[in-house]
Parts: sequence; C-alpha cells; structure tokens
Amino acid sequence: MMIEIQNFSFLIGKWSVLNRRLKERLINCDEWIEFQAEMETKSILNGLGLMDEMKSSYFGDEFIGLSIRMLNPASNKWTIYWADTANPEIGLKEQVIGEFKNGIGEFFGKEMYKGKEVKLRFIWNKPSVDTALWEQAYYNDINNEWETNWTMLFTSLKE
Repeated sequence: MMIEIQNFSFLIGKWSVLNRRLKERLINCDEWIEFQAEMETKSILNGLGLMDEMKSSYFGDEFIGLSIRMLNPASNKWTIYWADTANPEIGLKEQVIGEFKNGIGEFFGKEMYKGKEVKLRFIWNKPSVDTALWEQAYYNDINNEWETNWTMLFTSLKE
C-alpha cells in the first residue's frame, strides 16, 4: 500500500536510513554498496522549508550531509539544496527542482560527474506510514534511459 504524499512534511522526525548506491555509474555496473545512516529533519521558515542532517560513518567518522528543501508557494515547486562535510560549498546552488503529483515527488536538475554534466532525477515516495523511499538516477545518453544509482530506504525512529 503506497501512502499519498503531497509535500515533504512526512520527513519531519528521526530516521534510520539504508543507503544502496552503485559502485560505478553510467557503465552498466550492477554492484551495489550498502551502508547505514541516521537523519533528523526539522521544519523551517514556518513550514516553507525543511532542513535535515544525515550522519554516516561510511564516509568517515565525521561525515554529515545537509539537505535544505524550499517550497515556492506560487508554483508549488520545491528546490532541493545539498552540502556535506566532504564538499561544504553549498553556495545555495540549485540542485533539483520539482513537485509532488499523484503522491510521487519527482525532481530534476543537473550535476557534474567525472567532469561531465549529467541530467539528474530524484524520486520520492512513501511505501508505508513508517517508511519513505528516495531514488537518484542519472540520464544515460548512450542508452537514452535513466540509470538508478542510489536509493535510500528511510525507517522512522519513533521517540
């Protein structure tokens, strides 16, 4: 049973996060690396945004990732920004922009990968009350298809 979502309010709280990411991207790799993280998400600016910190020892003992998600009330679109301790230059550069339709969040942008700009897609959905699922994909120009290269399964840590 998929839970209907229309915004990011479902992310407020504490989460255990199972990360799965491809070892190599855009070369038809099928080897996945798994690692755990914990995340806490808070509402900011009277609900116009959310901010979270994700911590994982996979990238080193002090790795922290930061997401800021901001809603444009006029367009009902979200912009997602990212920074982490390995790359702390947030500069509030837009990473992905999108919206929720029919209970699924779809967001698009571009990022640099191995010196080349690639199309980027995030998908958010909510498989159950206590879980959420995020997926990242790059567009493979050779195959003309999206290659999912990272997923995160969020499980609520009830207090």
